[in-house]
Amino acid sequence: MPAHLRFQSQAWATHHVVSRCIQGFAFLKPTREIRATTKGVLAYALEKHQDTIQFHHYVVLSNHFHFLLSAQSSRDLAEFMCFFKGNLARELARIHNWHGTLWQKRYSSEEILDEHALEEVFKYITQNSVKEGLVDHPKNWTGLHGYRQLVMGKKVSGPWVDRTGYYHSIQRREGKLISEFTTEHQIKLTPPAMWAHLSKSEYKQKCVKLSAEANRDALLKRGPKPALGMRMVRNESVRKVRFTKRGTRPLCRTKCIKTLKAYQRLYFEFKAKFQEVSADLRQAIRLGFDTASICFPAGGVPLFGGRYSPD
Repeated sequence: MPAHLRFQSQAWATHHVVSRCIQGFAFLKPTREIRATTKGVLAYALEKHQDTIQFHHYVVLSNHFHFLLSAQSSRDLAEFMCFFKGNLARELARIHNWHGTLWQKRYSSEEILDEHALEEVFKYITQNSVKEGLVDHPKNWTGLHGYRQLVMGKKVSGPWVDRTGYYHSIQRREGKLISEFTTEHQIKLTPPAMWAHLSKSEYKQKCVKLSAEANRDALLKRGPKPALGMRMVRNESVRKVRFTKRGTRPLCRTKCIKTLKAYQRLYFEFKAKFQEVSADLRQAIRLGFDTASICFPAGGVPLFGGRYSPD
C-alpha cells in the first residue's frame, strides 16, 4: 500500500519515526566506527535543527532505527530526516564501499496524541533490542540507545566531519588534515511536551519505571530463547537480505477512539485537498503557467513548485 502523506495536526507534535536499510542490510551494525559516525551525524543534525526539532528517545539497531521526537511542523521533520539520512548514508556508503540506495523507501512517522500512546512508544523503543532477541537488557546493546542517557545519566557525543570543507581543501592543495575539519557534538535529549511538567528527578524516575516495565515485558514475550549476544551481532554479514513482515503503519497513536476519529477526519480532509492542489500544480507546470498562486493545505509538505496556504 502507498505510504501516508506527511501530515501533522498541530505545531510541535510528537512523532514515532522509523527508517530501515534497503533489503534489511545491516549497514548500521554497531562497530566502533559506525557507532561513532552515527553519533556524530545525529548530534550535528540535531544541533543544526535545534530550533525546529526536540529529541526525546532513540535506538539504532543493525538495519533500522526508531526515534521519538517532536517537530515544529511536518516540513521541519522532513528537512531534519533528509539531512540526517542523507549525511549518514554518505558516511555509511564510504565505510561499506556501497554504491546505490542505502535506505528502504522514506521514513515513516506516527503522530502521538495522548500520554498512554507516548508511554507505549517509549517502552517499545526501549525494549526493541531485547524484543528482537539481540540482548537481554537495553544497557547491553552497544549500539546507540537512549537508555544510557535517560536512565544511566551518561553523555553521548560523536565526531562530525565537514567533508565538503575537507574536499575543497584538498582541491586547493592546502595540506590540511581531516582532523582540522572534525568537531565533537553531543546528543541532547529533552522531555516530550506531555511530560514537560515533571521535575528533572521525576522525569528520570518515570524513564526508569517505563524502561523496567519494557524490559520485563520483552523478556516475557520472547520466552526462554537465549539472546543472540553482541559478539554474534557484530559477526553477522552486512549484506545478508533480511525481510520482515510488516503491516500498514497507523496514521497516529492514541487509545481514545474519539480522538482517533477526529484525527482521521482531519487527515482525509487534508489528503483530498492535497491531491486536488497537486493535480492543479502538475497541470500548471505542464502548460507553462505561473505556479505562485497554487497553495497547499497547512499540515503537510508542499510539492516542488508549490507553497503553503497563507492561513
